[in-house]
Amino acid sequence: MSQDGPRSMIRILPPAIAEKIAAGEVIERPSSVVKELVENSLDAGATEIAVALEDGGRGLIGITDNGRGMDPESLVLCVKRHATSKLSSLDDLERITTLGFRGEALPSIAAVSDLKIISRPPDAAGAFEVITPHLRPQPVTFGHFLGAPHGTRVQAAGLFSQIPARLKFLKSAGAEVAQVREWLERLALAHPGTGMRLTSGGKTILELRPADERARATAVLGDGDSYPLISAAAETAGMKARFHWLQGMSGPGTRRLVQVVNGRAVRDRMLQSAMMTPFRQVLMPGHFPSVVLFLEVDPSTIDVNVHPTKAEIRFLDSGRVFKTVVSMISEALSRDSSVIVGAPAHDYRPHSGQPRPMAAQEPFLFRSYNSTVPAPPSSTGTLTADIPLPDAAWLFSPERFLGSAMGTYLMYDLGEELGLIDQHAAHERVRYEKILERAIGKEVAHESQQLLLPEAVHFLPEYKKTLEPRLGWLLRMGFEAEIFGEDSLLFRAIPAGFGMQSLRTRLKNLVDRVIENDAAAADGGADPRFDEALFERLASEACHGAIRAGDRITREEATALLEQLFRCKNPWNCPHGRPTMVRIARARLDEWFKRIQ
Repeated sequence: MSQDGPRSMIRILPPAIAEKIAAGEVIERPSSVVKELVENSLDAGATEIAVALEDGGRGLIGITDNGRGMDPESLVLCVKRHATSKLSSLDDLERITTLGFRGEALPSIAAVSDLKIISRPPDAAGAFEVITPHLRPQPVTFGHFLGAPHGTRVQAAGLFSQIPARLKFLKSAGAEVAQVREWLERLALAHPGTGMRLTSGGKTILELRPADERARATAVLGDGDSYPLISAAAETAGMKARFHWLQGMSGPGTRRLVQVVNGRAVRDRMLQSAMMTPFRQVLMPGHFPSVVLFLEVDPSTIDVNVHPTKAEIRFLDSGRVFKTVVSMISEALSRDSSVIVGAPAHDYRPHSGQPRPMAAQEPFLFRSYNSTVPAPPSSTGTLTADIPLPDAAWLFSPERFLGSAMGTYLMYDLGEELGLIDQHAAHERVRYEKILERAIGKEVAHESQQLLLPEAVHFLPEYKKTLEPRLGWLLRMGFEAEIFGEDSLLFRAIPAGFGMQSLRTRLKNLVDRVIENDAAAADGGADPRFDEALFERLASEACHGAIRAGDRITREEATALLEQLFRCKNPWNCPHGRPTMVRIARARLDEWFKRIQ
């Protein structure tokens, strides 16, 4: 090599630079700091946690908790890399039960900010403070930690002030506060027994008191609005699953699509796909429900050490997890999830007379009837004649019809309840499922349109075996496609009405969706919602042609509408997720009219 060339191709980075690079993998923005520190507080047994931000977290991030606290020796060690109280052997890494475990959070935060920690354990005479990089514990006078004599306060000032390259990528203060709030809400859902408060610029923007799981889900997912909460649970060998859904609340983002595994808030693609598979029958494409999913599994069957921020997770048996979640949510959505408002202390079942104990404070109730009455013969023009009528259909019989209120709500006397049907939402669901059947039913294969020039969509070669058995799905939906070579799917025809706009992009999205439904396909029942643009048009067609609010309908028309509604696969919601029916308990009516003192 000439003397003019580089003297060395490889060099050891200075420790300060190496630490900042390592910190960048863990700390991406203010919400990363908050997530890591709040998880530490939860591991410390805190029942109250307060988060304070200045300038969206750029100026200052402060976390105060009433947890177990640390002694001076632990204060010095906690900001050193790989110092942790949660692991002691390689075996511990196989069964992680805490939220933190690597010993990277505090040293990473110290590498990108000015860090100060004040802490006091329960048996200490006072609190001690350390300020990086000096690490000399100093006794300080500190009043209390959120009302407790013990706990920890961590303050990170000037985040990324010494790293302009990272600082310039932060968004506006408002956007960063929104990210912090989203993660704090997820952690609050995972740990409902812990009170949490978020302030920004001295203004409180989130205040959550300790609550049970359902109450916390209602408070967080609803953003202060009142929506009925639908819940269900399932249990298999080595796994417990449950979910809570705010019926009627949906939107274009995934902020309220929350997953909690063993108390850890995660963002797992497989779990999100499992959660969304049943909801694609209920909601319009592009809309996401407000749902929190809880999973409790053996810690040895998951790997939480697959992502620098611990936001992702890996399951040993992802197929079984997928099927359990899909089955639980699908069953809940297909059962009687109509809303009962103001339920009394017992859930009266008018057709059997058998009360079932229920928590009196719950404003909404997930109900399921177990009737053995056979379904009546199907009528001409109903949707799916092979699906038996749900038990609620017998409550809404023609002789119970009272009339129409405000030209919008059909009223039924259900004995101990007053039933209300939103005629527009009900007809919209009926029309949507009819159009849906026409769009993806078996006969659609005869409604294809040939392409003048075939469209080739490329995929990774390892997905070839995944796609081959799914060509039958595509054919039933009206797509004529064949595997071409090792990495292409050649489309020769598309469904009639599919349209040519952005065809290549939409076909690529179609292929991606078919591949992502791999875990559900083992049952042969997966239904990839193949094109959002098409289904948006289907839902709009259902909405615009439905009975409107204010339209007067007769008793006979109401009876026919309800018969068709209860033949639907998902009669409880319109395509937008709004409930089609509400049942008001007599106890609530008695309360309104002062019959109950």
